[in-house]
Amino acid sequence: MAAVPVSPRVLAVKRVLKLVGPGLLALGLGACAAFDREHPQATAKEGDLLVKVENQRVELIHTFRQGEPNGLFDGVVKVSEKGKKDLLQEVNVICSLPNDPQWPSYDNLYGRAITKVSEAKGRTGETGWQILFHFDGRTEQRMGSNPGPWTAQLRDNLCRRGRFDDRPKRSQN
Repeated sequence: MAAVPVSPRVLAVKRVLKLVGPGLLALGLGACAAFDREHPQATAKEGDLLVKVENQRVELIHTFRQGEPNGLFDGVVKVSEKGKKDLLQEVNVICSLPNDPQWPSYDNLYGRAITKVSEAKGRTGETGWQILFHFDGRTEQRMGSNPGPWTAQLRDNLCRRGRFDDRPKRSQN
């Protein structure tokens, strides 16, 4: 069987693909990793992943409004879980100051399920669930039922605790 002639242009494209192909593959894999990377709330944009816990993903849908003092209000997150319908939650948090007698010894995360982003407006006082995260490690369900394991990690992200603590470390003198 005779060899099929290949044009110089096809050969050039093949050479370029050989050289660039692995880079494109790495770029594609990097994009997948970025899709799965959790973003700190302070720098997150709408659509960014805030936390991933077990098989649940929590994405920022509507940015939080800064509140007085140490509060973040009226944020909307989408909770996704394989095989289940996506849920919208309006979330509010008041982050306390550890070891400060003027503040309670817990962070207060509370919210409610909503069907549209526009339902998250102002302090209406409507709350479907409330969880207190005590600094001694206890959690206290104050109202409703816990919407999922994602709440503890979201509290860490919103209050810059645990692996989400991006504040400069103080030197031990």
